[in-house]
Amino acid sequence: MKTSKIILAAIALIISASLFAQESTDEMRTLFKKSPDKKMSNGGYGSFSIGYTQIDSKDALQLGGRAAWIANHKFALGIAGYGFFNSLEKTNVPNDDSDFFLTGGYGGLFFEPIVLPNNPVHVSFPVILGVGGITAIQSNDWQDYNDNNNYYRDSDVFLVAEPGVDVEFNIIKFFRISVGATYRFTNGIDLQYKYLDSDYEEQVINIDKNALNSFTFNLGFKFGWF
Repeated sequence: MKTSKIILAAIALIISASLFAQESTDEMRTLFKKSPDKKMSNGGYGSFSIGYTQIDSKDALQLGGRAAWIANHKFALGIAGYGFFNSLEKTNVPNDDSDFFLTGGYGGLFFEPIVLPNNPVHVSFPVILGVGGITAIQSNDWQDYNDNNNYYRDSDVFLVAEPGVDVEFNIIKFFRISVGATYRFTNGIDLQYKYLDSDYEEQVINIDKNALNSFTFNLGFKFGWF
């Protein structure tokens, strides 16, 4: 009986020691620390992009850039900014005061999980949270800029959230190209475009509050330490 108690006590001691050793070595791994014996890797990049989108159901061009810090090659955190305008199509009636376009920009914080960043081709999932502004402008403003009776501008601010997915190509160590798509969500805009018709009577066009909510397809160029 005494021998069996000694054996059971020894087994209990071995199990306790193994559990203690596991707790001391099996430390939780987090996004900003690779492992207990390795330091966090830091990097960063700057980028610019050109994109196609639709604003108020019209073709639009979007230009932008990002600046980011990269943790452990797998997570980027930074700021982003974009400008846009939807006057790509020429109006059929160049002097028609009812014709207008929308222009503006937005920016804010962004974060970007990166999956398998060391692979030559991999994906990332950028998300932008920010604020922006938009203005309705007469399409022939540059022609009649001094004729203040012929045009009217209206502006508004909006909140934006824009998640997306990018496919990235590691071209060389410090340069990557990405192609991707995002969807722009806003809290809505409140815009009216007003103009004077040929009889000098004021006319009002109410712009769709969801005019900015749309997909954007981007081509991006990244330079940095990845």
